[in-house]
Amino acid sequence: MRNATLDALTSQGKDGLMHGLINLKNMHKKLETLLIEAGMTETEVKVYLELLKKPSQNKWELVNRTGLDKNQVYRAFDGLNMLKMIKKDEAGIEPQPLDSLIKTLELSRQNIKNTIEKLKKFSPFLKIPTEAVADFQILDTQEKILEKYLFMSETEYDTCLDFGDLNGFIPTIGGLDPAFKFRDNRYKKGSDNEAICTTTGAYSACIMRKNDMEFYKSQIDQLKIDFKDKWIIFSDNNDHVLYNNFEDKENPTSVLINSKVVADMERSKFDLFQKNLQQYS
Repeated sequence: MRNATLDALTSQGKDGLMHGLINLKNMHKKLETLLIEAGMTETEVKVYLELLKKPSQNKWELVNRTGLDKNQVYRAFDGLNMLKMIKKDEAGIEPQPLDSLIKTLELSRQNIKNTIEKLKKFSPFLKIPTEAVADFQILDTQEKILEKYLFMSETEYDTCLDFGDLNGFIPTIGGLDPAFKFRDNRYKKGSDNEAICTTTGAYSACIMRKNDMEFYKSQIDQLKIDFKDKWIIFSDNNDHVLYNNFEDKENPTSVLINSKVVADMERSKFDLFQKNLQQYS
């Protein structure tokens, strides 16, 4: 009876071990596919999976175990080491968790997202002849946006023109202080201001106080149309236009363009909205 029980347990152990090996093989196959999709080379993946089976004393042992060329293994080792997917010490070479690779992929995904957002900024201007654009800058940090925002208060023009969601824009530049500084700069050089706001709120109400508008030579009107999360700054006779987009509150971006074609287009739209304020309000 004892022998029968022992034989049964032994048989179950063998079956369980075989099942475990099959599952492990399947898991490694799926992992191999994912690692290659993540951008690793086939050699790097092969070396990493081999280390998952069993750590290695040294690189030469990996050459023998994988059957790969020495140079291939050495290059794979360097790549894995750079990704922090292996650890080498006196005891040998051991595989490390996938945390570092995941962080690299997350950073890459964020970089791709940022690149896509930057490409979107180019899209509206692609039909404009190259010679019609004197300057084109994408601003992707609050510091850069604030710098060019204040630049727009110091350029030469008779009247500064603004259009859009002023109330939503002010938090993007850090609050009311930069807006007040912009207004002071414009006023000191003798320029007027005409603006059309498409939203309302505490920030825009503060800027639109009647006494302040009279003192700073501002004419700010309200226009009830669906135009949120964008604020455009330009002028009557200067060709710089600053497009501010803050649909993504965590990653606002601006585009500064110097183009008569673009500036004339914005001036024409502004004139049209001004003439029809009664209709839209």
